[in-house]
Amino acid sequence: MPKISGLQRMDDFAENIPLLICFTGPDGRITGVNGYFAQATGFSRDDLAVMQVFDIVTEKAGTLKETISAICGMQGSVKEVDVLIKRKDGTEFPGILAASAWQRQDSSGKNTVIGMAVTESSRLERANREMEAANKELKRKESLKDEFIAIASHELRTPIQPILGLALLAKKGQISQEEAWDSVLREARRLTQLANDILDVSRIENGTLRYNFARANVSEIIEYVVNALRTSELGKEIDFYIAMNEGARAAYCDLDRQRITQVLMNVIGNAAKFTGKGRVTIEARADAKNSRYDIVVSDTGGGIPEAVLPHMFKKFITRSVGEGEKHGSGLGLFISRAIVAAHNGAIYLYNNDEDDKKGATFVIRLPFEQPARQSSSSG
Repeated sequence: MPKISGLQRMDDFAENIPLLICFTGPDGRITGVNGYFAQATGFSRDDLAVMQVFDIVTEKAGTLKETISAICGMQGSVKEVDVLIKRKDGTEFPGILAASAWQRQDSSGKNTVIGMAVTESSRLERANREMEAANKELKRKESLKDEFIAIASHELRTPIQPILGLALLAKKGQISQEEAWDSVLREARRLTQLANDILDVSRIENGTLRYNFARANVSEIIEYVVNALRTSELGKEIDFYIAMNEGARAAYCDLDRQRITQVLMNVIGNAAKFTGKGRVTIEARADAKNSRYDIVVSDTGGGIPEAVLPHMFKKFITRSVGEGEKHGSGLGLFISRAIVAAHNGAIYLYNNDEDDKKGATFVIRLPFEQPARQSSSSG
């Protein structure tokens, strides 16, 4: 029984390309196939050596014999011909065929060779779907970028306008220099924070936000943040209460100290900001069995509107205090969630439903190392 030589008749490209490649003579007798053709049809090369291509490939319109005769006569080519390919088990699958004829010189003289390449329609359709999905995602990201720029530009103008107005009032003598400078400094700090947040958001979305992980005692970071907030303007009428047991005080986490400090400043600072007057409780819980460290921040403010609650970790989402007054750029929680996720942790929030307990609660969950490993810490 004659055998079809695969690699002897085809170069590495034809052998390894994920297309059904087949070579025939003018009579349709198969003289060579690549491995993918044999695999897709289920026929061995020995099976195919005694078959004609018409036994395997049929056109949906017209006949393949006519197509082969036409390209042999013109020494030309055809493309995008809809065909059906028969498998050894009798089932068929659709494909798109391209074929070309050329003269080859061998020991018997000049012979016409027809090369055929078939793309499985399912693969082509899948590739088209993937391309369409990629285009939609690209358009979505482009739209989000435009929206982000528009909102960011508006947010950047918000603190700039008061600065200009205060400077003008001070110049005209309508307010005191001290009052003007205090307000300008407050708005300048707000502007700096917003610029830093926008830069962080850009790095998060581009995957370029860098982290410096090291073992750190979480309770020390909590106490640092709370002490800083106590002495800030936010802490004037807020009672900050820290509750943690010895296990929580002793637990160490592998984390970026600066970024986790940023998260706690955002979350605890927001709790104070939206409480106005009242208490913010920061509870630390170390779960040794599950190696997780929970930081639970509860406030006694007005809670989060139900319509806003599901969107709190999105960009530019803010809630109101008092008579509709909004605080912050709405980027802090988006950034915080990304930072916590990079630490293999989680952050979530809910409103306090108890009758005697108003406000909202944030939970930051981090993995932590057992206290027994503290001795190896470099601090």
